[in-house]
Amino acid sequence: MNQPVEQPFYFAVPLDFLLTHGELARRQRVNAEVFADGDVLHDLDPARVSAARALLDSARLGRRVHGPISEMALGAFDPRIREVSVGRYRQSIAFAEALGARALVAHTGFDILNKRDLADRYFALFVPSLRLIAREAAEKGIRILVENTFEPSPGLILDAVDAAGEENVGLLFDIAHHHLYGRTPLDEWLACWGNRIEEVHLTDTRGDWDFHLAPGTGEIDFARFFALRRELGIRPVFTFEPHDLDAFAETIQFIQAHPEYFT
Repeated sequence: MNQPVEQPFYFAVPLDFLLTHGELARRQRVNAEVFADGDVLHDLDPARVSAARALLDSARLGRRVHGPISEMALGAFDPRIREVSVGRYRQSIAFAEALGARALVAHTGFDILNKRDLADRYFALFVPSLRLIAREAAEKGIRILVENTFEPSPGLILDAVDAAGEENVGLLFDIAHHHLYGRTPLDEWLACWGNRIEEVHLTDTRGDWDFHLAPGTGEIDFARFFALRRELGIRPVFTFEPHDLDAFAETIQFIQAHPEYFT
């Protein structure tokens, strides 16, 4: 049997998964980045949130919240869609507060297929949305970490974060998203964001889809990533995103096989 992982690693888990596999989280010492998409937030039962918090509190585990992804567009040209997207993130802030989390992951919602030539307009509208969310989160003592997804270059998010001008907003680098959708070389992207990267999502992938494989089971060069990370002095929180129990076990094996990556 695998030995428990050492903190401060986090694992991204849906709320239902955490409640169903609570004993596994307790046994493996798994800090949780709890994911609740819009449909879950819409009908969220406070009793389930209380149960999740009680589980994490009793096991003395850390917790973060991963904000909604599906249909979210914080820079949408349609003001009603922006309004709904901001509203869902406000629900995520309330969810994070109830769970006792102090960080909330946010996606820009930028769609490269439809907005490739309209990125400046999209991110100009994203900035006030981000500012609204960040200010509400700051009142609760929560940081907002903006994650790269379909953005081809690091400047789109970095410039937006700087324009928002809120002290509780940082950056989250997802290596699989960069591998699939980034058009800026890895070394240049990491150098651009540097030690403003507060969290890294570590999953592997292959082909042209984000499969959320365990690190080392796909095609990403993790040795190069960790060498660059060390060279640039980036010391983030590391979060893994296995989507099933097999990938969870393989991820723990990766952590235990490569302690040098995390020092």
